[in-house]
Amino acid sequence: MEPTLYFRPGTCALSEMILLEWIGEPYRAVRVEKAQTALPGFRALSPHGTVPVMRFGDLVVYENNALIAHLADTHPNAKLLPPAGTPERAIANQWMSYLDSGFHVAHYPLFKASKFAEDEALHPVLAETAKKRVAEHLGFVNTHLEELDFFLLGQRTALDAYFTAIGRWARRWFDYADQFPAVDRFLLAMDEDEGVRRAKAIEAGEIEAPSGALQALLAFEA
Repeated sequence: MEPTLYFRPGTCALSEMILLEWIGEPYRAVRVEKAQTALPGFRALSPHGTVPVMRFGDLVVYENNALIAHLADTHPNAKLLPPAGTPERAIANQWMSYLDSGFHVAHYPLFKASKFAEDEALHPVLAETAKKRVAEHLGFVNTHLEELDFFLLGQRTALDAYFTAIGRWARRWFDYADQFPAVDRFLLAMDEDEGVRRAKAIEAGEIEAPSGALQALLAFEA
């Protein structure tokens, strides 16, 4: 049975969709609306009501980094991450941890202000502080990418898929071309990747059956 990815548009679940496209094997993609994440049926898959979640037969895995590592380790020929136990994998894990717990998390006060302060009067302050932190992270990544086409090893890896998913979020607040040109160049180049194009089209609901994938946008059942 092909794996099933549960996703919401605009989230980091795009990472897994890109990786599945790069792997090139059939999979199902189930769009979950925000309101559906509170349903008991979804919480049985994802206790915290978050995406991405994937079902591999009887195995259900949630949390983005766990899914990325599982896809990479179960499809070594796709070279999504260096082999476990190598120095290169240690550096890849380091970047993966940073993208998750640093870059990704810095956006939370912008998207989920109520989780940090119940008083709505504080939300603008949280947002402005978060924007400054996001800018610092964008600057760090921009410096890393100045002389590089990819995050690691001179070839595309899961790191590139992850940053493609989360690096797009702050375009609404910053002029990437002017402030973070290396990040802008990287993201525009990734948009030319066939797998990324297909993944984004699936995410947007523009295509139903992309080449190399079995696409099924299904209503989530409670």
